[in-house]
Amino acid sequence: MNVTRLKRLFELPLLAKELNEQSAQARTYVLRFLYGAILFTAACGMFYGTFLLGGTGASGGLGQGRQMFEQLVTLQFWTIFLFLPAVSCGCLSIEKERNTLALLLITSLTPWQIVFQKLLGRLVPMLTYVILSFPLMAVAYSFGGFTEAYLWSGIILLVITCVEAGALSVMCSAWYATTVEAFIANYVIFLVLLSIFPICWGPWLFQQAADVTLGVTLGRLPYPAIMTGIFLIAARIFLPARAFIPPKNVLLGLFHQLDNFFNNANTVTGGVVLVKDGDPLPNLNPIAWRETTKKSLGTFRYLFRVLVAMELPLIVVCASLQISSPGGPDVRIVSRLLYVLWCLGGAMIIVHAASVIASERTRQTFDVLLATPLSGRQILTEKLAGVQRLLLILLVPFFTLFGFETWWHQGGQYRWLYLLLSAGTVAAYLPILKWFALWMGLKIKSQMKAVLTTMGLVAAWLMLPDIIRAVVTDMIGRNLPGWCEALFSLNPKTQIPVIEELNTTARFASSRALREGFWPFILLTCANFSLYAGAAWLIRRQVLNHADHLLGRLEPPATSGQSEPAEAPVIENGELNSAEASAT
Repeated sequence: MNVTRLKRLFELPLLAKELNEQSAQARTYVLRFLYGAILFTAACGMFYGTFLLGGTGASGGLGQGRQMFEQLVTLQFWTIFLFLPAVSCGCLSIEKERNTLALLLITSLTPWQIVFQKLLGRLVPMLTYVILSFPLMAVAYSFGGFTEAYLWSGIILLVITCVEAGALSVMCSAWYATTVEAFIANYVIFLVLLSIFPICWGPWLFQQAADVTLGVTLGRLPYPAIMTGIFLIAARIFLPARAFIPPKNVLLGLFHQLDNFFNNANTVTGGVVLVKDGDPLPNLNPIAWRETTKKSLGTFRYLFRVLVAMELPLIVVCASLQISSPGGPDVRIVSRLLYVLWCLGGAMIIVHAASVIASERTRQTFDVLLATPLSGRQILTEKLAGVQRLLLILLVPFFTLFGFETWWHQGGQYRWLYLLLSAGTVAAYLPILKWFALWMGLKIKSQMKAVLTTMGLVAAWLMLPDIIRAVVTDMIGRNLPGWCEALFSLNPKTQIPVIEELNTTARFASSRALREGFWPFILLTCANFSLYAGAAWLIRRQVLNHADHLLGRLEPPATSGQSEPAEAPVIENGELNSAEASAT
């Protein structure tokens, strides 16, 4: 009997299920290949650019392996912190969203076994990624400059960091009801703990391990071990206690509390209502009504509060600006605020647009949505009603900054051109984000994967010019041709800062320089806006024309000469059309 119980401890059925599912998915191998390709490319860039361009050949790097090794291990640390939570935070929350966690809890597995096997199911793939870096560590070690103890310290700390970050992800997944909440909380908690207790995390321990023996480094491992144990104990406690917690919209709950506060305050203020809600009934646009009355980022009064939270800091900063140099006003802080606003606004649009369909699948209401007597085109159009409101609200802080810079540079020759081009960036870039995120949400079934994939693709596109410059300039040692720089100007990451510098350039540059670079700049900017506006139109056209196919609906049967039953009434463009097949 004892032998049988001992064998059961090592059966690990949940771990086997997790690994079998991952091995059957093509993306497991695609991600592993991409991770290895990016890791080796980045490492070769660091190695080659730092040591082999000094003119002395490969021998120039002899004795410099320590810096190569430290760069590689540091890159691995931050890759783990960035990548592991994204793939681990849904290990238990996905079970809650699918209503399968209850089935898991009634099996013979104990909560501890569930926690450990879920953790191992996410650690095994990540450890294979860490193993990919071992050949690169061997290359760094061959250059010399550091001891074998330092090499082993780096390897051990990478493994310990994987376990610690994975335990934090499992704890967040056990506490939160949705994967999105667990994902956000995971990164927030990690950043807080890293700043408060750096001694408990691998990067700090690796810095201290540079000039000490391996025994000293091993003696400091109880700190991350204690933190890992706290995470696992918390996950064990949270698993049964919060297994059946219904998902809650935290932002919407906060807004409801504010509504109750203002409603109670109306007894004193006399019932003043600044913004009245729209029609309380759905009328002929039920999906749009639901998106704009039942969602935290759809209702106008809630969006107005988001607007106030974003607008007040901008107004305070703009009002407090002073002339800081004799040559003119320093408005670089306004430009930095604009870049932050682009990041926040773009992230809000991507999250909202990518989730309008994916969230219905997560809540298991997607089939009900498809059963409505609405065309696929109208379903998608109405689902974007809340996103469109959000987009319009975001125009206010954007034009606040644009208008302030136009007013500040009243003596600038091209201030009105700056305002026009800045408005063009908003008109060209925000719609393509909306439609591209919607398209990704239709293609990818999981809400979290849709959001992360969209953000990853957008970030990769924005970083593409910097990556090419790093490869060509730093690794190969050549300058980019002019036509390549012109192509880079089609990237928003390049275009927006150039437009921001237009007022400063017109203020300080000579007239000759302006004459030489003005018209090419205008032509490239117009080409940029035309490219993204055209891409947004094409994506919108493809999505709406193939809406039924993307939603997974069956195509309507072709009409024939035989009598067919009457079709269900269809609401199209706000009108009720009852189409009946004529009998022959």
